[in-house]
Amino acid sequence: MKDDKKHRGAFIANIILTLLEVFAVTWMMSGMSKGVLSGGGWRVLKYFTIDSNIYLGIVSFIAVLELYRVLKGKKEEVSPFIYLLKLSGTAAVTVTMLVTVFFLEPTMGRYFGYFALFENANLFLHLLNPLAAIITWICFEKNDVLVKRDVTLATLPTLLYAIYYVVEVLTHIENGVIQPGYDWYGFFVLGLKSAIIVLPLFLLFTWLVCFGLYQAGRIKTDSQTK
Repeated sequence: MKDDKKHRGAFIANIILTLLEVFAVTWMMSGMSKGVLSGGGWRVLKYFTIDSNIYLGIVSFIAVLELYRVLKGKKEEVSPFIYLLKLSGTAAVTVTMLVTVFFLEPTMGRYFGYFALFENANLFLHLLNPLAAIITWICFEKNDVLVKRDVTLATLPTLLYAIYYVVEVLTHIENGVIQPGYDWYGFFVLGLKSAIIVLPLFLLFTWLVCFGLYQAGRIKTDSQTK
């Protein structure tokens, strides 16, 4: 009975999360959301913000389907792999939020206006959806089935994007200078040599976020079993 209540909570939370992602991503891709780091159509897929939110929306929908089967008695429990995907997706949008708050907002805010990165669809993509994902992960999902090695596996989607970003920068250089528009996050503001720092630092940061979410899930579970 207790697990059924937990599964129902996770089911509802993941439906809400899926709808939030569909709403925010559609708004952005429609071109009607104006502002910094905004756009329309498929070209916005270059942004980690969009990619991470789409990814979370997909894995949240997969979780909805899995939880539905559990609630209908067609399956005993949600697969650990689904929780691994949810950890990965939640970590990805959490990285989006933290990078926006602590890096992009301070560096871009002085040029475009503070809180400019939280206007229109970006309010959801950069802040509200990541917060909803974190709440869903910690408060509703039975995520104690994961083990420590899953933390590293959960960083893989972010690793793939980091590689893509670095390749985009390094393949668009003229006379030792990055062409305008290809370092859209400003990670290479200190020059090309910062590549040897940016990629490892970004991955370490992502791993720490994954580990923090993993630990938060376990602490919550431990407190409930006492």
